[in-house]
Amino acid sequence: MTGGEKEYGRALFELAYEENVADDVLTSLDFAQQIFAENPDYLKLLSEPSIPRETRTQLIDEALGGELHAYVVNFIKILCEKSALEALPACARAYLELLYKARGIMPVTAASAAALADEQKTALAQKLGNITGKKILLTNIVDEKLIGGVKVSYDGTELDGSVAGRLSAVRQALMSN
Repeated sequence: MTGGEKEYGRALFELAYEENVADDVLTSLDFAQQIFAENPDYLKLLSEPSIPRETRTQLIDEALGGELHAYVVNFIKILCEKSALEALPACARAYLELLYKARGIMPVTAASAAALADEQKTALAQKLGNITGKKILLTNIVDEKLIGGVKVSYDGTELDGSVAGRLSAVRQALMSN
């Protein structure tokens, strides 16, 4: 499958959101991805075209029917029928992006030289929330390449508040004068 992942993710999201089961479906999508990541042979088996479609859907029902939300089980069957099970992670990412958008949530990554304290994360999330008008889901990662400060990435935007970034800005300002 090429390019259809977003459409598949959107279709699943719209159904789940309309039926008010978006969180349950998200949990099941995450669990399904975990199952396939831990059992690549199972994914290979379900993707094998020489196995009849009915047998593959029966295997899905037997293995996942009691574990996952029915919408996700059916979604996996559809991907299996389309020989597109490998697209599940991309479909799940599209689903999550739509869920965040519907709830006004913006995922943000803050890279810092050392882990940020809870107070720092809260303050940064509040400041970004005020700027963007959205609820911020902040993830802090430690980047040992940074000397100090923070690099913030969200929605295709990068704000460089690192020491190296500030020094670079000063250097450019001096060179332009």
